[in-house]
Amino acid sequence: MNVTLVPFGNAKYNGGVLTCQHGPNECTANSYEQCAIDEYPAFKVHFPYFTCLESAFLKGTEDIAATSAKCASAAEMDATKLDACVKDAPRAAALQRKYFALTPSDHKYTPWVVVGGDLSKSSGSKLTEEVCKAYKGPAPAACAAEVLAKAGRVPADVQPCAAP
Repeated sequence: MNVTLVPFGNAKYNGGVLTCQHGPNECTANSYEQCAIDEYPAFKVHFPYFTCLESAFLKGTEDIAATSAKCASAAEMDATKLDACVKDAPRAAALQRKYFALTPSDHKYTPWVVVGGDLSKSSGSKLTEEVCKAYKGPAPAACAAEVLAKAGRVPADVQPCAAP
């Protein structure tokens, strides 16, 4: 399964100037997430960092650099690499342009979740279910756990994935 995170949100370029829906802090946060993906391209490495950072933002954190450092430590990433990337203006700008190009021009909101080429009907709140339905081949353990969880029977050693 391939997962591509596109940390750009509803940002826009206006006359060559990047503006983010929720202000400059969101642009900085996007840069940290983009740098994490660039420095640590394996999904299983950058995803825990990404979810940690996003969870902190939902709780209202304002200190992005400190939160990034905590999340990097929790994800076993080198926070100094991420800081260096964000502070490298040409590199950070190039990553912003890259993720701008990856953002579907027809997206209407975030998260814009696409599974198997189709827009998620649940906007990601039922991601495991949608992925399991679209998955071709032998069902991964998370899919078996999802089915059992719906039936009220989850084995102790296999838990369904949490919804984002």
